[in-house]
Amino acid sequence: MGEGIVHPQADRRVTGDRRATSGTSSGAATRDLQTLLSAAVQRVQEISEATAVVAWTLRETGEPYVAAAAFSGDPPVKPDASDFRSLANLPGVTRLDGSADLIAIGRRHRFSVAVPIACERGEAAAVLLLGPETPRPRILGQLKREAHRLQAPIATALAVARIERLDRGVHQLNRLASLGALSTEIAHEIRNPLVSMKTFLQLLPERWGDPEFSNSFLALVGDELRRMERLLDAIIEHARPDGKTADHRPANVSAAIDANFALLDHRARKREVRLESKIPGDLPAVTLSEDRLRQVLLNLLLNAIDATFPGGRVVLSAKHLGDSVELIVSDQGPGVPFELRWEIFEPFFSTRPDNAGGLGLAITRRIIQDAGGEIWVSDRDAGGAEFAVRLATSENQQTASGEGDR
Repeated sequence: MGEGIVHPQADRRVTGDRRATSGTSSGAATRDLQTLLSAAVQRVQEISEATAVVAWTLRETGEPYVAAAAFSGDPPVKPDASDFRSLANLPGVTRLDGSADLIAIGRRHRFSVAVPIACERGEAAAVLLLGPETPRPRILGQLKREAHRLQAPIATALAVARIERLDRGVHQLNRLASLGALSTEIAHEIRNPLVSMKTFLQLLPERWGDPEFSNSFLALVGDELRRMERLLDAIIEHARPDGKTADHRPANVSAAIDANFALLDHRARKREVRLESKIPGDLPAVTLSEDRLRQVLLNLLLNAIDATFPGGRVVLSAKHLGDSVELIVSDQGPGVPFELRWEIFEPFFSTRPDNAGGLGLAITRRIIQDAGGEIWVSDRDAGGAEFAVRLATSENQQTASGEGDR
């Protein structure tokens, strides 16, 4: 059985909406809600011995759907927004025979009783329906107690889902803010090869018969087009919504570094800072998607460039430490005071008055910790700061997984 699906009893069939638990970052919170409703459906079916028991709730979009059901015969009918609203706003456990509207809903869905479940703030959260037989009065009292018991845990599950949606939104805003800070540099990086190609095209009519010129032109155009393609690929990787289409395969460290250096080259030159990398050619892949590794490195490199004094260097180095890879971003700036080395990873904390967000390092730490890695900051011997990131290699993860299977 899939998540959020009630286990069958005797000859009864059970189902749940699988779409609600797949392909979203808030899948865990959604599964918690469906698990609660699935267990509730099972208890209500045991209490009432109804032919069918169904739980309705709402998607993030506000669309109602069947979250869990236990039934025999035809499957439950999908609810519409009007039906959900009508039943969710009922004052309590209600027989669907009190008004023409309720009778119509009961007949349409083949139910006799609705059990609305509201959160503590009174908002509609879910509806349990059972029928087609009408339960005895004693059962209605038990259903009322079941609805009351579900209020707090369902409210908690919905609150977690809201927090996860906000977290995804903040993460995406940080990604876009990083690109916004690079907008001028990106424009220059695209403009430079276009100017070179434009110059060659202007000279082409008078140099048409010159083979040396033609060969130089073709080589330059090819190189510049490939450079723009790599730059645009890097921009797309950073800008797309997190978790939607990102590649979740282990990251190629060198490719992530090259993409960030292409984005940051002009910013570094404008600030008179040299960007350097000291990366071994045989680094293994790490257990973080390339999309997320690019975001981590972009945040660290941006901070390092902005902190470094004109004429200084920012160096990105890496070393293979057996079952992990350590990446170090070193700058030649003022460094990070010892008493602030924990605070700088907190949301909205910044040592720069011009940095209104203060989210880059907090999100960077979250991404690394989610991957089971570590990040810390220390002083360079020659002055400045070093941010170190340690991530497990993908080979180590596969070995550990294989041992666990045995």
